[in-house]
Amino acid sequence: MVDTSAQPAPHTLTPAVLASALFVVASAIVAITFVAARGGLQMPIAPSGSDVAVASAGTGPVPSAPSSLAPSTLAPSASLGPSATPAATPQPTAPSSAPPSPTPAGSPDPLTALPGCPNIPGCYEYLIKRGDSLSGVASHYAIPVSIVRALNPEITDPGTIVAGEILYLGRDPFLRLPPCDAVPNCSLYTIQPGDRLSTIAGRFGITVPAILAANPQITDSNAIYSGQVIRLPHPAA
Repeated sequence: MVDTSAQPAPHTLTPAVLASALFVVASAIVAITFVAARGGLQMPIAPSGSDVAVASAGTGPVPSAPSSLAPSTLAPSASLGPSATPAATPQPTAPSSAPPSPTPAGSPDPLTALPGCPNIPGCYEYLIKRGDSLSGVASHYAIPVSIVRALNPEITDPGTIVAGEILYLGRDPFLRLPPCDAVPNCSLYTIQPGDRLSTIAGRFGITVPAILAANPQITDSNAIYSGQVIRLPHPAA
């Protein structure tokens, strides 16, 4: 026969043990819920080899770069977000109150570099050089060819001028003409070979009717001759 009196009595859970077990389970549930709410566990990542500076030979050990997961030691103003201080807006520059630079004065009249005609203010003498032309000289001194022709009635052919002779230049076509007797704003002109009233009028800037009005003795505009002296009225200012 088996003696059953020697077998141990079955163990029963006491209230204290049950309370401890329930506390452990509750604590585990709370811990898991907290970790899940924080986004799960984050394991520290060891710095890669590229994050560690390598010292050249003989310079001693080089400390490894701090892990990007280490706590930040930057000042609050050095945050990784956009700068809180906006860039300064450039202010428009106030216009200068200084007056503009004066415009340089124009060059002097090139005629003043030439010798003047005796007793004729505003008239100048130009010595014709080899290769000169009437139009070229007029252009150089900014004078219309018609005025050069009026100041030099002796030149019958404007395409032919002779080197070494004097060419008279000026701004007023009447400069070399004598004044009319007792008639203001009038000059006397001696007709040259080949002249016509229309060409004379064009040189002096007047009209044929004005010449005829100042010369009633001319009954026909074509009836003029070389050496004849006529009056030329000055154009109205």
